[in-house]
Amino acid sequence: MCGIYGNFRFKGELDINQSFSALRRLDHRGPDGFGFEFGRIGDRVGGIQHNSVPPSLGSESADYFLGHTRLSIVDLSEGAFQPMESACGRYSVSFNGEIYNYIELWQELLALGCDFKTDHSDTEVILNAYRTWGPDCVTRFRGMFGFAILDRQEWTLFLARDRIGQKTIYFEATENSFQFASELPPIVRYDGKRHINADALNLYLVLGYIPYPHSIYRGIQKLPPATYVLVDLHENKVRQVEYWDLDSSIDNSIGNSQAVDLTKSVLRESVSLRMRADVSMGAFISGGTDSTLVVKYISEAGEGKLDIYGADFPGTDRSEKEYIVQAAQKYDQNLKLSELDLAHTKNIRDIVNVFDEPFDGASSIALFDLFKDASKDHKIILTGDGGDEMFAGYTRYLRYPNRAFTLAMLRRLILPKLVFGLLARIGLLPERLKSLKALLDGNSISNFTGLDSDLEFAALLKDEYRRDDLQKDIHHTALVNKVGNKRLSPTKRLQYLELKTILPGRMLYKLDRFSMFYGVEARSPFLDHRLAELAYRLPDNVTINNGVAKAVLKKILSEDFDDEFVHRTKKGFGSPLSKWFREGDEEYIFAVLSDRGSTIFNFLDFEATFNLVNSLKRSTEGPKQKKLWRLLVLAHYFENYRDIIAVPA
Repeated sequence: MCGIYGNFRFKGELDINQSFSALRRLDHRGPDGFGFEFGRIGDRVGGIQHNSVPPSLGSESADYFLGHTRLSIVDLSEGAFQPMESACGRYSVSFNGEIYNYIELWQELLALGCDFKTDHSDTEVILNAYRTWGPDCVTRFRGMFGFAILDRQEWTLFLARDRIGQKTIYFEATENSFQFASELPPIVRYDGKRHINADALNLYLVLGYIPYPHSIYRGIQKLPPATYVLVDLHENKVRQVEYWDLDSSIDNSIGNSQAVDLTKSVLRESVSLRMRADVSMGAFISGGTDSTLVVKYISEAGEGKLDIYGADFPGTDRSEKEYIVQAAQKYDQNLKLSELDLAHTKNIRDIVNVFDEPFDGASSIALFDLFKDASKDHKIILTGDGGDEMFAGYTRYLRYPNRAFTLAMLRRLILPKLVFGLLARIGLLPERLKSLKALLDGNSISNFTGLDSDLEFAALLKDEYRRDDLQKDIHHTALVNKVGNKRLSPTKRLQYLELKTILPGRMLYKLDRFSMFYGVEARSPFLDHRLAELAYRLPDNVTINNGVAKAVLKKILSEDFDDEFVHRTKKGFGSPLSKWFREGDEEYIFAVLSDRGSTIFNFLDFEATFNLVNSLKRSTEGPKQKKLWRLLVLAHYFENYRDIIAVPA
């Protein structure tokens, strides 16, 4: 787990010192060292440097730079530093992530005649895999990754992102250059001002995150999950390829007991693979099904007691302390429990500093502290992320099939559309029916993503930044069409869309940024692509059995716990925002949204925003508090980047 950065110039030269400074903006991702390579495209390599900067660096002539910041996890030797050059000298790689099946691949590649210079580096496995299988190497990797391979013979650049999207790659392709990085700062702070992407800003206000391929800055894209790009550095041509997707075929022969056995086997293996490391590790536990099962299989691995970290919210209705303690005792692990109180609202500005894009995840407050605590003792943390998306764990999976059926029936009726349309045109459509009209006008899947839902926040934007029809978002439309073409059941349709949108865009973005801010590698067994392939083969009546969501995982958990533990109401790993906003230091918390001079008001109308904020502050409803957090995050983010944001005259 590391930071990667590259800068390739097709016209003129690059400033190597400036490129090196850009790389060092990723030091938090790789606190154990750095490396870089530079040279001229099609001509020569200036050499690879590890943990040192030659005095003559600023006077060197170059038009490309490939860099890396290292978090040492597997093979801690100096020989495993990056960029790493292949034994044949043709390729070099900068790699962020882990290849969990590197031992098996190492043995296979050795049998095929590959040479290895390191003792057991998974980075060198990537190099030899690319040398052997070319771009198809990514289909053999079981892990999380974002990596770049430079081919110095063909002068091509290969960039790849893992199947589920645990690791991010941003890239900017222009007439003059191609840049990429694990996070935005190396790119956006390289030179000049940056313009805000109006589409991305609208999407953030509606969704609370920015889905790929968008980024908050115009011209910079996120590489989609399960995708690679091949850049011809001679011609400055970029080819993008999706290399993996979930099969849409359900195996109706799998019954409840077989589903449990298969899931146990794959999940046990997934946990075991993620315990391969040369450094110490711990785990997070929330008291819920997914993280508890991860701890279960950690205990079965027989590696002794691990530190497991949980968060409690004393004095609120979100406390899961008794269940966290119960799980720790059952599996005989060393529990470290943090208590989060009102004092943690003081962390808002520090939390937003972690984000390279606006992101409103309410559980950020808890994760910020958990990773901070864990980083004092461990470099690896195993988490339960992904269980809900893989095995249909959210309550919306229970509601959605009936909702989709009802809407399909209503759309066949002409009268409701005519009546709603007439009432809307003359201004007499009741508020409570407006959302139903939006549902009838759109489609059930696109409605679920939030693009047909409450556009209250987007209406705060000034005219030049407002996008009234977000359905024209190309990527979203393509995804909806893709889901339709797969002819999935309503439940699988929803699972598939979440796998492609909310999971990488929201859940995994948060996990990556907070873990890497503290130099910790977060490993998530439920995000193994083989487990995903199994979960999506299961029939709907197995995934959701007798009205129980995530039935397979709960059946496994019920072998160790009673019904009260297994089937209690899910509270989630959020934060009690309502209590904190109501009882905290209001003047401090909301100061940035009360100041006309705040950068956010170059994009949002001050009066409309001020009035909405005051209205939301008076509410104790959870959804409204989350909206308030969304605005707070955006305002603080803009303050953090105000020096580079180009604003309208």
